[in-house]
Amino acid sequence: MNKRVWKLQDFVAHSGDVLCARLGEKSGQVLATGGDDKRVNIWKVGKPNAMMSLTGHSTSVECLVFDKHEEVLVVGCGGGSMQVWNLEYQKMAGTLAGHRAACTSVEFHPYGEFFASGSADTNLKVWDLRRKSCIQTYKGHTGMIDSIRFSPHGRWVATGARDGKVKIWDLTAGKIMQTLAVHKGPITTVAFHPKEYLLATGSTDRTMQLWSLETFQVVGSSELYSSPVQVVKFYVEEQAVLSASQDSLRLYPLDGFAGPVPPQDTIEVDWRGLQDMRLCFPEEKLIAITAERSQLGIWVADLQKHETGISKCGGVNGYGRLHTASRPPAGGAAAHHQGQGQRQVSRHPPAEEPDAGDPLGPEFSDYLAEPEPEHDQTVHGGIGSGLGRGHVPSSSDR
Repeated sequence: MNKRVWKLQDFVAHSGDVLCARLGEKSGQVLATGGDDKRVNIWKVGKPNAMMSLTGHSTSVECLVFDKHEEVLVVGCGGGSMQVWNLEYQKMAGTLAGHRAACTSVEFHPYGEFFASGSADTNLKVWDLRRKSCIQTYKGHTGMIDSIRFSPHGRWVATGARDGKVKIWDLTAGKIMQTLAVHKGPITTVAFHPKEYLLATGSTDRTMQLWSLETFQVVGSSELYSSPVQVVKFYVEEQAVLSASQDSLRLYPLDGFAGPVPPQDTIEVDWRGLQDMRLCFPEEKLIAITAERSQLGIWVADLQKHETGISKCGGVNGYGRLHTASRPPAGGAAAHHQGQGQRQVSRHPPAEEPDAGDPLGPEFSDYLAEPEPEHDQTVHGGIGSGLGRGHVPSSSDR
């Protein structure tokens, strides 16, 4: 076993195949899984038994997402409908119909009253939970949408699809803002930087790309992986970006990240079917969720053992000295690109911090501790101004 990554749990999560799994962003301790048995099960990380099981879906559960308070769960199903669950009462609060094919991705807006859904019908829809209705539909992809992420300020939404394109949509204007077409295979994952105008994307073409959201140009590229990139996530405390495939977890410092470049740190892993991952700070650990057939795996990776010259206080070579807060000029602002080979990145507009959420309790922190070598840690068992006032997530919300 790699000393920097270990399996915390391994158990049967559904009677059929597990099709999706998602961690809550508030605590990082609650986990939802969906399967072709038409069920949603809710788990607490480190515990072998489900806390609750949600039934009543007419088709397979293809995707799901918690709201930021972990009180509401939106579930996307194979028939194209979505179910909204109130977790406190374990009650279905409503069913939303709108997609003509399987709902393949769902994501909450930073404010919680809206969410977006993507589908095999290639359309993106934005929903108002208060009205229980679709308020925007975006068309433009030619392949299934597999990944959706909202920008921290809440004005944009990015979609990644099997047509190999990433599209960024302007929610206030209600139209496409930019199409990013560099990847040579289906898009598997997208992530906005929480504070800077940067976007990371991963693909089955086995690369990760880093984009400037001022110029909409690639400003960094990973070396070729041996398997598709499954999840990308910004590691803000280390001024870096993490990229995960089924056999490796790689860390790239943002400063000087051009491309293609080798990673600064690599952890060998064996987590097939990676579904989600979450950073735990200040423990400097990463929780990863995998699914293979009916089995669910929960993994811990230790990020603090890499040898790095990155300063937590501001990066290297002055990366921490960024522009003051500003918005990107209309049309992408290529004119503001400052020279060749030196990247200067503007911050997202400042906003007040949301609720930090419950801190990781001592019980959960114990799970993050590295296991003793002789012990087996496996447990069997338009919208307009309404979307224009955003929050920038705090470190505990990432």
